[in-house]
Amino acid sequence: MNRIELLAALTKGSTVVCDVGCDHAYVLIQAIKKYGVQKGYAIEVAQGPLENAIHSIEASNLTDKIIPILSNGFEGVSNEFDTAILAGMGGILICDILEQSFSKIETKKIILEPHSDSAKVRSFLMNHHFKITSEQALMDQGKYYEIIVAEPGNQQMDVYDILYGPLLRRNPSPIFVEQIDKKRQLILDVLPKIQELDRRGQKNKELQELSSLLEYQGMEKHFIQKTQNYYRMYFVDNLQRPTIFVAPGGGYRYTSPRESEPVVAAFIKQGYHVVVVNYRETIADAYPKPGNYLAEALHSIRQDKRIGKIIGLGFSAGGHCILEMILHAPKYCVDSKIDLLILGYPVITANKENAHLDSFKNLLLDKQNEQDIRDYLSLETQVTKENAPDLFLWGTYTDESVSVMNSLLLIEAYQKVKANVEYHMFPMGGHGLSVANSLSAEGHAEKNQPYIAKWVHLAFEWIDYKLKNSF
Repeated sequence: MNRIELLAALTKGSTVVCDVGCDHAYVLIQAIKKYGVQKGYAIEVAQGPLENAIHSIEASNLTDKIIPILSNGFEGVSNEFDTAILAGMGGILICDILEQSFSKIETKKIILEPHSDSAKVRSFLMNHHFKITSEQALMDQGKYYEIIVAEPGNQQMDVYDILYGPLLRRNPSPIFVEQIDKKRQLILDVLPKIQELDRRGQKNKELQELSSLLEYQGMEKHFIQKTQNYYRMYFVDNLQRPTIFVAPGGGYRYTSPRESEPVVAAFIKQGYHVVVVNYRETIADAYPKPGNYLAEALHSIRQDKRIGKIIGLGFSAGGHCILEMILHAPKYCVDSKIDLLILGYPVITANKENAHLDSFKNLLLDKQNEQDIRDYLSLETQVTKENAPDLFLWGTYTDESVSVMNSLLLIEAYQKVKANVEYHMFPMGGHGLSVANSLSAEGHAEKNQPYIAKWVHLAFEWIDYKLKNSF
């Protein structure tokens, strides 16, 4: 089915259709001849295109069924209609036309085919109380099209819904999958040419998100406090399940892709929902803002009925961020409590003898040499019996970036207050291993460590035991 035929087919069940930017009136002609539409209005903003439509209407012997109107959008339409079509124009123009005559379309079914800026169209629909009831992806004469059908109603969409379509991405057709694969290939082609580390990291994140879009159709993305920081939610299904709340590492400079989607893949297979928080997209923000973003994400996901017991999982600087948020919960003005905590090779101390100095440089910026705040952020000094969550901790003895002494200092602090901790120190291996398999290694052989990867299975057993015996 080509584009014109599909647009016409989507009018089935309509009585009177108004086609703005009607392009020879081909859609209206097909809608009346094949799909039961009784009457149409063919709208064009200029006389030349309107004359083309008139010729097509006359040639089809439908002058009694289709009325040509010279009009800027819906301005010249005074008669009633039940369905509107806006196709073959940019998304910004579609939004402008709908906005200018909103009172005429707010109760109508609308069929939209934006040639560009489809995300702006979906955002407009959500903000103006329309619900998307159908989305179609098709190729016609070598061009990719998305056709959106919306009707009055309320609908909340996350970032991915707006970008890719709430129905298209959750029920991906072969044409939609092919389009996503093309976008992935463009990134793969350009990646080897990118020398600048931050831009390369951003492209890697885009690549992982596109891949996850196809693998995890229930994935959602939400921005935090109107900033560029965000969290992604990966759902096994719509049931309430224990949820892994991930704070990736990155030295408080970025959030590591290695500790994001590969972690999701490992835990979602075991039946956990997973949330990954990118709390460091605004690197000019100093302490305590990264913790604020993490706490706000935690507060937001608690509102979702699918979220059960929450198991925090922090890597490296992400381990520091999530533990600091928990230990200093009153500071964050929201419920920062979690049920269980897993930390992998965490940054713990700001004491210069054992600290990962770059992490605190990136976190504190111009306050990095202030001893009072460094003492406050040396988390081994902040643990109490009341604030310490049950902890699963792991790391490597030979970690070249974050000294294993960080973990040992935390264990000592737990021991002093008789809090509960299980610790696994692996005798070899470096930093940033994540789940230590081929997916998280990203081609670095030294980060693919099957012996160390067993920490994931040990964590599964620990979570299962704790959930059955601690609550």
